[in-house]
Amino acid sequence: MRRLTVFWFPFSRSFLYRFLHAGVMSDVRVTEHPARIGILLDYSAGRLLFFNAERGLVLFTIRHKFTHAAHPAFALEKAGALTLCTGMDLPEFVKHS
Repeated sequence: MRRLTVFWFPFSRSFLYRFLHAGVMSDVRVTEHPARIGILLDYSAGRLLFFNAERGLVLFTIRHKFTHAAHPAFALEKAGALTLCTGMDLPEFVKHS
């Protein structure tokens, strides 16, 4: 089973997202913190995308040949709120890629 862990670190003028997958750490620094992050799994194409849901900007993409069911799980490290929305329309940038 492969796991993907995402961390978020706020700085004074930017935000760092750290993606850990298969022992590889990838850092993505953005100047604008997205209010909503979209996650899109294209199982047959072997893509998992994380994107700024307001602007349609891809934050990170993982390519993986899925051979078993994918099971999402979400957790917060500290007390807070997490809202999951499902069944949303595909963003325009995904329809054309």
